[in-house]
Amino acid sequence: MTPRWLPGVAFPVALLIVLAAAAKVPTQFGVLLLLGAIGSVLVISGLRDPVVAVLLLLVTTFLRVALPSILPVDPFVLAFLGVVGAWAIWIARGTDRAPRLGVIECAMVLYVTWNIMSMFSSHPFGSVVPVSGEALSVPRFVLTGTIIPFTMFLVGRYTFDRVSAVRLLLWTIVSLGAYSAVMSILQFHGPTALVWPHYIVESPSWEGRAVGIFDQPVVNGVVLILGFIVALLLASTRSEPRWSRILAMGIAAASAYGVYLTHTRVVWLAFAVVVLIGAVLAKGFRTGFVVTGGVAAAAVAIKWSTFISSDRSAGGVGSPDELQDRLNTAQTAFWAIQEKPLAGWGIGRFTAMNTYHHQQWAPDVPWIRGFGIASHFNELGIAAELGLIGLVLWLAVLFLMASGLFHAFQVLPADGLCGRRLALVAMMAFVVLVISGLTVDLRFFDFPNAVVMLLVGIAIGWAERAPADQLTPDPHRRGSASFPAQVHR
Repeated sequence: MTPRWLPGVAFPVALLIVLAAAAKVPTQFGVLLLLGAIGSVLVISGLRDPVVAVLLLLVTTFLRVALPSILPVDPFVLAFLGVVGAWAIWIARGTDRAPRLGVIECAMVLYVTWNIMSMFSSHPFGSVVPVSGEALSVPRFVLTGTIIPFTMFLVGRYTFDRVSAVRLLLWTIVSLGAYSAVMSILQFHGPTALVWPHYIVESPSWEGRAVGIFDQPVVNGVVLILGFIVALLLASTRSEPRWSRILAMGIAAASAYGVYLTHTRVVWLAFAVVVLIGAVLAKGFRTGFVVTGGVAAAAVAIKWSTFISSDRSAGGVGSPDELQDRLNTAQTAFWAIQEKPLAGWGIGRFTAMNTYHHQQWAPDVPWIRGFGIASHFNELGIAAELGLIGLVLWLAVLFLMASGLFHAFQVLPADGLCGRRLALVAMMAFVVLVISGLTVDLRFFDFPNAVVMLLVGIAIGWAERAPADQLTPDPHRRGSASFPAQVHR
């Protein structure tokens, strides 16, 4: 009998190894031949089960930057179409599987519609980077920043209705987080020959920071934090084999150290908030959060002078350059909102607008800081490009999802892998994404968006399928992991 933990570990690891090997094949013909054979098997498997299709999409988005561009269409686009097809087949096979769209889905539809309307409307500037002339594909921008994450929410809410499916997803997240942790550690402590992709050590976009496979420290940090959270959950799940729980604890420790190596303040802030939430609310698995918080606090206290210095590579948080970039881009966004408050300057136009109408936060902030770059505040970028209408629709989606997560945390049973602890993990992942959006435009980053929206959808879906007698929490009841028979089919 195959151990329950094996697919969750073997699936992403095997796919990573195969795709890495494909990247090493000397000719494009060899790559196409190998990927064609593998792709045929994966497509068949994905169409048979939307859970497998979702995992394929997560892995392809994880590898998007590293994979060679040899196909006319990015692999993650094909994987997304596979998810849509698999979900449609799954719905057609059951009489009661049609999704019941609620207020969250309605808000999502309205927001996507507003994005599409902006995409086809005329605007003062094109979707280009004027300094370099590089074009931004607006359809791809909408797909990665909006459509794929929302689709993951829907599929997670209605399809991940088995404990085995959720366990497989969690081990996939932990496996990808472990890979990110190993690459982050090897980037600084070698041997660098083991690092793949090689741009991590040969030409990272952010020197002195753990950039991971994404070549971006914030995205890498988000993935490391997600791996840390989920690893602690699995390490505390008694139904998991003892050795796999020990492995999960090791991955959590490596992920925490990888977070430090990002040397990125917003990542550290998100990690600190998650550790605090876990130490207070993670009943049944708070030990890892408490220990991590204690170690981090002690390290900061011992090296306080270094911590408040401007030396980012040594762990300092006092460097002013990035802060000045964000202040000027924020001021530019405020100006843009005042000029075009309702519909904005157009989806994908912030970089162009920030080039021709760049604003200065204050006289003591150099004007050149933040010039001609993308928005470094998710919500301000949305407001500048889509106007206050787009911002309100986006905030409505966030508020409704947050409300759904809070409800799930209240009504789900205390015990079981898919109980209250899963809702807490989804809540922490959601908080990490929101905090990260304070310094970056999340719409550029497909993988973190997809994972977090998927976890949120799964938690809300499990709360909706909870037995009626659990909808009113009983403070005197210890909690039960029992669910209706159809949930565990």
